[in-house]
Amino acid sequence: MNTQNNTPENIDLRMRTLRTLWFALLATVGIYFVFAMIRGRPENVQPNSTLSLALLGAGVLIALVSFVIKNTLVRQAVEREQVAQVQQAYIVAWAMSEVPALLGMLDFFVTSDRYYYVFFIVAVCAQLAHFPRREHVEQASFERR
Repeated sequence: MNTQNNTPENIDLRMRTLRTLWFALLATVGIYFVFAMIRGRPENVQPNSTLSLALLGAGVLIALVSFVIKNTLVRQAVEREQVAQVQQAYIVAWAMSEVPALLGMLDFFVTSDRYYYVFFIVAVCAQLAHFPRREHVEQASFERR
């Protein structure tokens, strides 16, 4: 049984919190990109397309796995009627969606590959796809009869 106060105001507050966190983590991807632009390409670094491709593959895989993990954790939160676990599911998914951007920075500074920006595109697309949905919070908030 869920012991939390499940008023619409509490759901709205939870959604504002989730959307604020989502926007902040989405903005960090942009900050990483700007940092790479300001810092500039390292000198005397040889492009390594094999490493770049491996990093891109890892980034895409992690972004895809974030959807499976989020769906699993949200489903468990709804079954247990735990709204806080919905928030945790989203935070885990957002953190995993940020990994491609971090790998893009690694690619930029280690291999100086000219297609490093693809990592940031993958990260932004994953973050946008993980926009918090009110229905998940509502489903975990209300007791089913």
